[in-house]
Amino acid sequence: MKESLSNKKKFLSKTKQAFYDELKNAQKSFTPTKELEGYGGSAIVGEKNYPHLSTHNISNEQKQASFMNTSNIVKKPYEEIFKSKAKNVLGSTNPVYIKKPQQKIVQELSNIYKAKKPTQFSSEFEKQIQFTKIVTSKVAGIMGGQNNLVKLESTHNPSTSNKIEKYSQEDVKSKEAIISLYEKGINEHQIINLLALGEFGISYNKKLVPTKWAISAYDQTIEKYLHKKILDNPLLNNYEIYHYSDKGNHFYIILLPEPFSAEIVESWDNIVERDYVRDDNILHKKEPETAGGFWATKCGVHEHLHKRKKQASYISLRHIQDYEIPLGVVFVRECVREALSKEPVFSADEIEDVKEFLKNNSKKHYEDFLNSITLKELKTQRKLSEFF
Repeated sequence: MKESLSNKKKFLSKTKQAFYDELKNAQKSFTPTKELEGYGGSAIVGEKNYPHLSTHNISNEQKQASFMNTSNIVKKPYEEIFKSKAKNVLGSTNPVYIKKPQQKIVQELSNIYKAKKPTQFSSEFEKQIQFTKIVTSKVAGIMGGQNNLVKLESTHNPSTSNKIEKYSQEDVKSKEAIISLYEKGINEHQIINLLALGEFGISYNKKLVPTKWAISAYDQTIEKYLHKKILDNPLLNNYEIYHYSDKGNHFYIILLPEPFSAEIVESWDNIVERDYVRDDNILHKKEPETAGGFWATKCGVHEHLHKRKKQASYISLRHIQDYEIPLGVVFVRECVREALSKEPVFSADEIEDVKEFLKNNSKKHYEDFLNSITLKELKTQRKLSEFF
């Protein structure tokens, strides 16, 4: 295992160097300055030193790099992503107590991320902007070059979304706000940003939330909401396999004509992480092994089943090879959605045919499938037909 992790680290170092080379190209045309106008890519609330947290804002001069396009950005080729993210500037604030985020910058950020459309704003930094300290995160992906932010303000009055403002002003639980805004079609990255900035919830309990938590809270809230609806649906008629590959991530999602259960598997080299829930949809461990990918995957599959008005058991198999630079949990969610947006690559009436298909198409996915908790449960589960 140590050797495989070492090889992965070497590969990441090599490809991160390619990103740094792109950064150098971007800096050649960058005039040294302490001020910058741009659009918000994401408002990142850190998790270090909880409950005193720093807020970081990703600014990019390109409008198409705003948070409104996050889901589309991660699906682009690495070359395009690098060119865009090389221009990211991550403005960081001093830590503030989570329940008293009265810092003017935090309030201004909330206004920017409440807007109906990407809003241009001006950032002022403590020193001339540097690109030497590049911040990346497994949850949020590549963020940008970190610089201390001293001032932030919109270049014009943003037009605030009335739907969002309603749930920001009223005493409504965060869960209710998330579900309602989701149903109204509000951009999910806008919801997540505002959740992290403490805009939702009962007034006396509003507080900053680390972005890592906000992303998982969003996915978990939506998949649990959809889970209740799925249980009222008829079972899928047969076995279906969906496939999607992007940037070294290879997904096979298998839907089974069985009462709901869900299994999420992620593997690379000799490492396998696996999470499983039965029909109660309760994870019987403190944290999922697959981290935020667990909730993101379930969110995507639940959306698919809800849209089709079907119930099924499912197994998501994600094998990672040469994943150059992680792009965050949003990448997992979008890969799952992409896989399920297409026709199944295979369907069958028997589980043995599913095994044969995986065996012929991907040895690694086949091995992970054979070790599935779901399959073991099905072998020991007695069918109702056996009693007649």
